[in-house]
Amino acid sequence: MRHLGFVFCLFSSALFAAPDSTTVKVLTVKEVPSIFLKLRLSNDSIANNDRLNEELVDMVQVDEYDRKVPTLYTTHQSYGFGWFTRMIGFYWHPVDRLRYKFVGTNLNGLNMPGEKDELTEHDVNFNLIPHLDPYMHFVYRGRTAQSKRFLFRRRDKHADITKPPFIPPTLETADVYDLHCELTPPKKMRDSVNAYFYPCMHGCNLDRHPNFYDMKPTIGLYGVFVLDCNHACHPEIHPYEWLWWIKTTAEERANNNFNKNWMLGFFKESSNRFILWSRPPRVGTISIPFIFKTSETTSFLKLHHIVTGKFKPKGIAKIKDRIPANTHEFNFSDTLITLHLSENKSFPLRLATNKIIATPALQWWFSDVQTDEQNHWVWGYFNMVVSVKDGYTGKLETVTK
Repeated sequence: MRHLGFVFCLFSSALFAAPDSTTVKVLTVKEVPSIFLKLRLSNDSIANNDRLNEELVDMVQVDEYDRKVPTLYTTHQSYGFGWFTRMIGFYWHPVDRLRYKFVGTNLNGLNMPGEKDELTEHDVNFNLIPHLDPYMHFVYRGRTAQSKRFLFRRRDKHADITKPPFIPPTLETADVYDLHCELTPPKKMRDSVNAYFYPCMHGCNLDRHPNFYDMKPTIGLYGVFVLDCNHACHPEIHPYEWLWWIKTTAEERANNNFNKNWMLGFFKESSNRFILWSRPPRVGTISIPFIFKTSETTSFLKLHHIVTGKFKPKGIAKIKDRIPANTHEFNFSDTLITLHLSENKSFPLRLATNKIIATPALQWWFSDVQTDEQNHWVWGYFNMVVSVKDGYTGKLETVTK
């Protein structure tokens, strides 16, 4: 029995040990892409340049297993009378049933819910203005779709579709092409999310939240592109499920700091208006860029798990064809990744966490790691896949030393 116990202990140690010998092969290319070099700019310069901030936030890539929603509409809360509310014109109609990434800079604070939920609604709303051409035209596409709806013509009779935002955008007219973005966060997580991630409770807003202190931050998000025909069929991202930004508070801007703190969240829409569009588990991936000089050999990445809901490991199978086979769990507090450069050189990159979360529902890997011909730089993406019943939030630090 003692022998069996010893074998079990060895097996358990192997099963839950950190991946202390993880290696990553690095591709050599001619030079560093200019967009990665912009990650080395100071947080102060990023905070004061909306377009630059949006370019960096746009580097993040996100995905969900159900990129397409299964129905042509979803109705307002009606408790069994969805057919009636749709008949009288209250519903959300997807522009093309697909989920999209969208990046913009907030117009002025969040539209926050009241002290009590409206039925099951507790919407936390951004109004984002894009300054990058693809996203300005994304809004224009939504406005074009809106202009063709009968309900728009009936409810907004004074709208002039010969003027922005119903005509192609320019940088001069960018401020008119804002997009409304909504989510009802999971109820059991709201107090913690409000305290540690982003404001989602009555009485709080971006200017007083420690992750912002700014009513006009740049935000990236991902969700269903819809026309809200509960009103005048204006375009929205509703619900947004992935949400991320670069934290640029005074602390991050001090001493010309260019280390990046990436805030990221993944949520299930928690009202009863999108039941078929936001079924649990929510399963998605996120890829966050990094860059280091190869002389900065004590640099590291650190993932802070902030507010976590209930993990659902079986959901990973839904997206396994989009992730590599050699992913790792977060069953460690500190580990070393060896990035193999050319000419038998390597770069040691530490990966740390603030706490161990050992579950197959939360995994990581590196991708598209590259170096220049002189081996002066190394850059790439840190990736995560997450499967949850309700939500997950975190912070990824990229620290250069």
